[in-house]
Amino acid sequence: MAEQEQLNIYQKLAKIRKQVEVIQKNKRGYGYTYVSEEEILAKITVFMDKYHLSLVPGIVGGTTKVEPYPYKKTKTTKGGEIYEENVNEVLVSADMTWTWVNNDNPEEKVVVGWTLVGQQSDASQAFGSGLTYSDRYFLLKYFNVATTDDDPDAHRSKQRAAEAAEDKMIAEQIIGTFDEVVKMFLKENESKAEDVKKFVSKYAKGGNYFAITESTLAAKLLDDFKETFKIKE
Repeated sequence: MAEQEQLNIYQKLAKIRKQVEVIQKNKRGYGYTYVSEEEILAKITVFMDKYHLSLVPGIVGGTTKVEPYPYKKTKTTKGGEIYEENVNEVLVSADMTWTWVNNDNPEEKVVVGWTLVGQQSDASQAFGSGLTYSDRYFLLKYFNVATTDDDPDAHRSKQRAAEAAEDKMIAEQIIGTFDEVVKMFLKENESKAEDVKKFVSKYAKGGNYFAITESTLAAKLLDDFKETFKIKE
């Protein structure tokens, strides 16, 4: 939590963008199509929670327009005859803003101009659908996400996968630090090599600490190693 609280709003947004970028590159790298919108949105929302960010919509006063939108829709009868049907709907549009707020420091904000457009048979429905699509595509475009028609998996499973990916990344960073500490220690204490191997084997099979993918285990390994072998900061 301490690391998160030190990040400014731009650093937090950059971390979310990095996570989105990683999953897109992984998909393309293995020859698959672009990742689905739903998967990306699940990742974005879970990391908004993780990095304490809120996204607040706002309608610019005096810009909302509600206009009739009549058009003809082509249809086909059961007998195969083509005819046109008159459709009367409502078009709602407005200028709006999306405001990123750093929950750890609410005075820190990023305001982005945007537009809302919705079309339905009812004005309130048109406004609601316009706001929903505006939310969806603002997030996709703000983080430069490519879209696809792939079938989405369950939203919750995507969130768990996103959390696991973040945890693995943190674990890799901790293990990188641990590797440096071990090498420095053995450089000065060559006779302790076997002791170090036995110690690490308690945390990773065969002593391969690079196989650790859980941040809590990686952190415990690093802390216990420093305490056991009396390593000062």
